[in-house]
Amino acid sequence: MRRLDFLFVVAAAVLWGGGGVVGTLFGDHIGAAPLEIAAWRMSIAGVGILVSLAATRHLNLLSTTRAMWQRILVTGALTAAFEAAFFTAISLAGVGLATLVGIASAPMFVATFDAVSLRAMPARRSLVALVLAAAGLALVMGGSLVGGPHAAVGTLIALGAGVAFAAITIVNRAPVPGLGPVPLTGWSFACGAVLLVPFAAIGSLAVPRDATGWGLALALGLGITALAYVAFLAGLRTVPPFVATIVSLLEPLVAALLGALVLAERLGPTAVVGGGMLVGAVILLRPQRDEPESIH
Repeated sequence: MRRLDFLFVVAAAVLWGGGGVVGTLFGDHIGAAPLEIAAWRMSIAGVGILVSLAATRHLNLLSTTRAMWQRILVTGALTAAFEAAFFTAISLAGVGLATLVGIASAPMFVATFDAVSLRAMPARRSLVALVLAAAGLALVMGGSLVGGPHAAVGTLIALGAGVAFAAITIVNRAPVPGLGPVPLTGWSFACGAVLLVPFAAIGSLAVPRDATGWGLALALGLGITALAYVAFLAGLRTVPPFVATIVSLLEPLVAALLGALVLAERLGPTAVVGGGMLVGAVILLRPQRDEPESIH
């Protein structure tokens, strides 16, 4: 895998981590439920990218092939499913348990898929990194691993989120000729938002009503979500899905660090140790000099 593509995936995980704090600030400011926040971030990310492509005359609808539309629709549906399942799991099982199960299970699902369909097992270095990262994540989440009143159902839904995220990485391991990560992200999020918004709008959909609300919405949709997914999908050109899903475990670490800095949340010594383990796992996965650029 190429070093630049690996850094793209790391950057995506860091940006996703920022989404927790910005999403919390946005939800608190406009009174939005978690599913509404997910709908807003997908809608703004999709529309924002498509508008920028149209403004720069790169929105070539006539040249979009059937294979491109298939990839766009599948990626959009999987992303909407992940967002819906993940935020539903949080509301039922709590942030810590849903995050640990939903995100840490994704590499295991990827490994299982590769073993069954491709008869390929992850490298020993990657397996060591997975164990190190999963243990570190558990330490970072710490006391928040206590489940909510519906922890069992929430855990099952979190596993569904893990399956969806794993599927996103597997589906996009090989790019469709002519479909770059920017238009793929824009169209996928627009399609995913069409699927997600009706569920989020059941009852009522909270809407920003001042400059602060819209500023947070744009920061969440464009500055975090859109850029993160463009970087992640770009990185998948040479970064194996199993490695990419392990690197994505950095997201909760970044969220915890920003929560301590911005929201004055407590970050104990156990979480610091866990954070070090997560960083160590990413360092262990970094591209080696004797490694081929693509090992898909």
